[in-house]
Amino acid sequence: MEDVVHFHGTYRYATRESLEHAISSARAVFDEHGSNSDVAWMRCFITHGTMLTVNLASRVDRFCPAAVFDMLAEMAVEGAVEARLGDTRVDFFPSDNHA
Repeated sequence: MEDVVHFHGTYRYATRESLEHAISSARAVFDEHGSNSDVAWMRCFITHGTMLTVNLASRVDRFCPAAVFDMLAEMAVEGAVEARLGDTRVDFFPSDNHA
């Protein structure tokens, strides 16, 4: 049985082009995992300028989203996304430059 995982956080990218490249790369991760049905939850990403905000609650296998958030974090200038199961943090995806 899959649990409801809540993903929340914000990443900032150096340029709008960097943000768009990060989102394209994240979609490629889904393709690699053969997770076409899970691509719909990516619509919960909100972009504004060079910022990407994630606020999502989903019944998903945590491994594919973890690969996606690792990709997004790697390309970000700053920020982080946290994954929670109820009140428990189950994962954390900081940018490489996160303090």
